[in-house]
Amino acid sequence: MGHQHDNKLPNALRLSTGVAAMALAGMSLPVFAQDASIEALRAQMLEMQRQIERLEQQQVQAQQQEAEAREALASNVVTGGDTPGSFKVPGTDTSVQIGGYVRLDAIYDLDQDLGDSLFVEGIDTSDGSSNASFRAHARQSRLFVKTSTPTAFGPATTHLEGDFFGGGGNEVFSNSRSFRLRHAYGEWNGLLAGQTWSNFMHFAAYPSTVDFDGPVGVSFIRQAQLRYTLPLGASALSFSAENPEATGFEGSRDTAPDLTARYRWGGDNATIETAGLVRRLKVDDDAANDSATGYGLMLAGNVGVGPDTTLMAGAIYGDGIGRYLYTASGASDGSSGIGEAYVDANGNLETIEAYGFNVAVAQNWTDKFSSSLSYGQARGDRPGDLFPESTRKLESIHFSHFYRVTEPVMLGFEVSHGRKELQSRDSEENTRLQFSAQYNF
Repeated sequence: MGHQHDNKLPNALRLSTGVAAMALAGMSLPVFAQDASIEALRAQMLEMQRQIERLEQQQVQAQQQEAEAREALASNVVTGGDTPGSFKVPGTDTSVQIGGYVRLDAIYDLDQDLGDSLFVEGIDTSDGSSNASFRAHARQSRLFVKTSTPTAFGPATTHLEGDFFGGGGNEVFSNSRSFRLRHAYGEWNGLLAGQTWSNFMHFAAYPSTVDFDGPVGVSFIRQAQLRYTLPLGASALSFSAENPEATGFEGSRDTAPDLTARYRWGGDNATIETAGLVRRLKVDDDAANDSATGYGLMLAGNVGVGPDTTLMAGAIYGDGIGRYLYTASGASDGSSGIGEAYVDANGNLETIEAYGFNVAVAQNWTDKFSSSLSYGQARGDRPGDLFPESTRKLESIHFSHFYRVTEPVMLGFEVSHGRKELQSRDSEENTRLQFSAQYNF
């Protein structure tokens, strides 16, 4: 009996131990599941954090792009420039001004058809008959672009300008005309480089005329040059080296620039200017090889007589001055014009004296209506026995009137007269009536 009881006890003990082990195993399953859930939650939180960081980064990029867009938009806004009537190029400090005018000229010549301007040298002295003619054109229409850019040593400026007095089409179909260069230069701190009015011109005595050319006897020329201007308070002193071009004799060669010096003084109601010119003339061909020095002097001025009247006068003299005196250039064979020099029978280059003057009065009748009366004369001393058909004297007179209809619209009317006399003393003249309508922009 006792032996059987001992055998049952170990079995019961083993059974109890198995049940306890199973219970413990069952109790450990929820702990493992809980650990897995925590890991999953941690992974989700990390992913959410990464998404938030991505969203924050995208938001920063969007804000940066928006700021850049606002900055670009602000830089593209057109604002007023530093010079009158100009605007600034977006994103720069450069001020740009665009302007000009559109113009119609209607011309009636009573004696000879002289073309689109009163070019007195073009008068035909061989035809004494009167042949009236009418023409109209828009060739004086003009366009310019000016810029100004600030620098540490003052503004750097440019000026580009042209009109339609170049060659071109005809009056049969299109009346087209070629655009030609008038001005193309840059200027900075007194240094000018490019093409513009010569430093030898006298602006102080140049009157306003309806005719494109204006009076004879003045200095009127544009050309390429290098110029330096030294301001002296109310005065200015300038020096230039300019493009040379000899006329009036065959075989000419340009070997050095024309040199000029100019002084200008401006007061409250008066202006005085004087200039000098030195140039080298040379002939080099089969007939001659020689050189000569040409020179010129200019004096001009104006003065206000009361608030509405201005008197002006100018004079030019030179030996070998040629084209610097308006209309004084000449044909290479001496058949027309005045010229700068000629080659004599010994092959020597002889300079030609020439001189001119002009006087004018300008009157403002009202704020809208003004007039001017001007007279000019040019003379040349080319030997008449050698060149009887060359020009001895040119004269012109202009009686001009201007009426400003409104700020951009100007009407003009003029009566002008030109006379040409040869060394042979043959002469002819022409009277012109001219009307203009000009629209500025």
